[in-house]
Amino acid sequence: MKYLPPLKSLQFFLAAGQSKNFKQAAEQLNVTQAAVSQQIRSLEENLQSKLFERTNRHTMLTEKGRTLLPFIQRAFEELSSGIQSITGDQNPQVLRISTVHSFSSLWLIPRLQEFQKLHPEIMVQLAPSSELIDFKQSHIDLAIRMGRGGHSELVQKKVYDDNLTFVASPELLTGINKDIPEQVFRLPWIEDTSIGIQERFQDYCKSVNIKFETLVPVIKTNDALPLIDSAVQGRGFLLVNTSLVIEHLRTGRLVKLLNYSSKSPYSLYLVAPEQQFSWNKVKLFEDWIVPKLLESFSNLEVR
Repeated sequence: MKYLPPLKSLQFFLAAGQSKNFKQAAEQLNVTQAAVSQQIRSLEENLQSKLFERTNRHTMLTEKGRTLLPFIQRAFEELSSGIQSITGDQNPQVLRISTVHSFSSLWLIPRLQEFQKLHPEIMVQLAPSSELIDFKQSHIDLAIRMGRGGHSELVQKKVYDDNLTFVASPELLTGINKDIPEQVFRLPWIEDTSIGIQERFQDYCKSVNIKFETLVPVIKTNDALPLIDSAVQGRGFLLVNTSLVIEHLRTGRLVKLLNYSSKSPYSLYLVAPEQQFSWNKVKLFEDWIVPKLLESFSNLEVR
């Protein structure tokens, strides 16, 4: 094996290079700032290369430091994956789940107590996020994602295909025939800017001779939670994934419009590295949530 610098100095370089701050690196490593400086100096002497430019206010990687950093990142990621593959789950009593805010708030949290009653030995921690996290850089055990799939280097298990529907508060529909496009499109419009939903909305506009470019939304975002809340409050009509409003439809807080339903471009997936699906806590959660989801959304028919 070719000679390598001490692993400890490489670990300190990785922390300092990622944070670009020796003080933050020291806090992360639970050592003193002087210890970080010492290890970096030792590595620089070992490699006979300057890796950082230091000023009173800033610590910047040199060109050689920037070249080296991604190699060290990948090396430690591979080490971590290799060790995890033989040691298994390091924290079997805690299940950390990443999912989007809307699904977490509207569907998962109201039902989570049932899983916790079945498995009181497992504490569930939710990490709401609109982005798929990096499993190598986090402590997330499982992600629940609504999307198009295609998560490279991860196992993705499709749970169900959703469908889209137009909805509005019944209070907004006074004097409006909810099945006539020309009347519905006189109402305020709540716009979901997600690409897939935008495409379906524009396609529908074309099909009923509505000029999309003339429409002005009262609110627009790609976060479904405030959009759905606005619809429930009677601020406008919305094209949305039916699964996210199923309870509002069942209770009558929202009603379907335009006799419209089409397959959503987004499906629901469970996503994680392969070995994590073999962990007991993940298997228990998967065995609970999949039939619960299928039962909950069994009537989401696409017409």
